[in-house]
Amino acid sequence: MSTIKRMTIEEVKAMPPLSDEEKKVIREAKPVESDDCPFMTEDELEGFKHWSKVHPGCYKPTKSKITIMIDNDLLLALKAQGKGYQTRINAILRKEIMGA
Repeated sequence: MSTIKRMTIEEVKAMPPLSDEEKKVIREAKPVESDDCPFMTEDELEGFKHWSKVHPGCYKPTKSKITIMIDNDLLLALKAQGKGYQTRINAILRKEIMGA
């Protein structure tokens, strides 16, 4: 059993870089199942909420300006719902892609 050591960010930054052998050990490490961290199936993992839903105040995504082509009927339908059509597009994409 390993021991947990608390370190400040300054202590972590002062550490020497990992050797090639240490990197190899990390890359080849196999998962270890324990009572503290049991194996979970994909179905069990599906039941977890995205961390941004559990802690909504902590997640503030950055935005990027893009140009996209969108069908006119879709754009008109979004704009007809009132101000904020770009926010609605973002929410629709987030729900579709992230399930959030």
